[in-house]
Amino acid sequence: MPRSDRKSSGNGNKPSRNRGDARRPRSIRFADSEWKLVEQAALRHGIPAGELVRAGALALAEDRLGAPPPATLSPGHLALIEVMYRYVYIIATLNRQQLLDAGRGNEVEALVDAARKTMKETMGQGPE
Repeated sequence: MPRSDRKSSGNGNKPSRNRGDARRPRSIRFADSEWKLVEQAALRHGIPAGELVRAGALALAEDRLGAPPPATLSPGHLALIEVMYRYVYIIATLNRQQLLDAGRGNEVEALVDAARKTMKETMGQGPE
C-alpha cells in the first residue's frame, strides 16, 4: 500500500490524514542559515529536514505543541524555598505592627493582597 494511502492513528506527532489524501510538494523559502538550523535539528532527531518542517508546522496548526514541561526543583531547592518563606513570614509578622503604628497600613494590606494574588496565579491556591 503506498505511504500516502495509509491511515494514521493520529497519535504521537503524526497528524491524521484521510485515506487517499496524497501529499503534494509545496514550496517554502528559508535563508541558508535558517535551513542549516533545521537540518541540524532534523539530524538530532534522526529524521529528514522536510519531515521536521512538516511535523512542526502541522503540530502548530493543530495546537499540538503544548506547553513546555514544568520546571522541577531539587529537594535542596525546595528546602531552601521553605526556609526562606519561614524567615520572611517571621520578619513580616514582627514588623507588621511597627508598620501599622507608623501609619503604613495601606502598604501592608497592598503587600498582603499582592502576595495572595501571586500565590493564586502561580500555584492555583490561596485565599479568595
